[in-house]
Amino acid sequence: MDLVQLKQLWKENGFSPNKKLGQNFLIDKNVRDKIIKHLPLEKETTLIEVGAGFGVMSFSLAALCGRLVAVEKDDRVSRIMKPIFAAEKNIKLVQGDILDIDLAKLTDNTQKIIVYGNIPYYITTPLIAKIIDQRQIVDKFYLVLQEEVANRIIAPPGSKTYGALSCFVQFYTTPAKFFRIKKNSFYPKPKVESCLLELKILKDPSVKVQNKELMFKIIRTAFSQRRKKIINPLSARDFLGIDKHIWEGILEKCHIPPQARAENLSLKDYAKLSDSVEKSV
Repeated sequence: MDLVQLKQLWKENGFSPNKKLGQNFLIDKNVRDKIIKHLPLEKETTLIEVGAGFGVMSFSLAALCGRLVAVEKDDRVSRIMKPIFAAEKNIKLVQGDILDIDLAKLTDNTQKIIVYGNIPYYITTPLIAKIIDQRQIVDKFYLVLQEEVANRIIAPPGSKTYGALSCFVQFYTTPAKFFRIKKNSFYPKPKVESCLLELKILKDPSVKVQNKELMFKIIRTAFSQRRKKIINPLSARDFLGIDKHIWEGILEKCHIPPQARAENLSLKDYAKLSDSVEKSV
């Protein structure tokens, strides 16, 4: 469906994009084909498409996989697309918010699923967290998202974009950014550049740690004042009931320089720090 066809469909149904839902629909067929080449689809694959919209990706994806579950939050879009999707035997339309849906209930396949979505900025982090939370049934997921967020996700330690989100995603997945997608590939045109991001679920987390909840609590606290030496946010307001003197000893034991900042620590460093804290409290 090109832009002319899309606008005609909208006109016939009295539809206009909702800015609050972050609706920027992909209209570039070349980009569509480029995305599809990066998705490892097979006839046995069950694919969940987040934000199916008007099917610009859906029909091509469905032709390559066994079953496509098209999830669409906007009930206006769902009403328009319901009879169109119904003509395809292997497409199931689900109207609802992906953040409220149990992914396991969308498939009866015993094999792990793949998730794809062209997603608005405001659901990026909660959607990634949700998929990671249900990682037992997900093999990989592919997101068209704001390039700035993708850069934060793949950022290595020591970089300015490395942060708590980088640590969280890299603990559970192997992220890879494939290619940039220009603004004019969408309608309405967004204000930012996008890209395709792949996230492969790891069989086991990338580092071993005794208490991952504690580790992520330390990470979030450390990055809450990323410009300061890590000892400052960790010892502020008696965090975890540990005073500054004890924190200094823990950092020394973990071979972390006292002048280090949050962005200087790798996931392995945070795991060591967490395990040392676990023994100290």
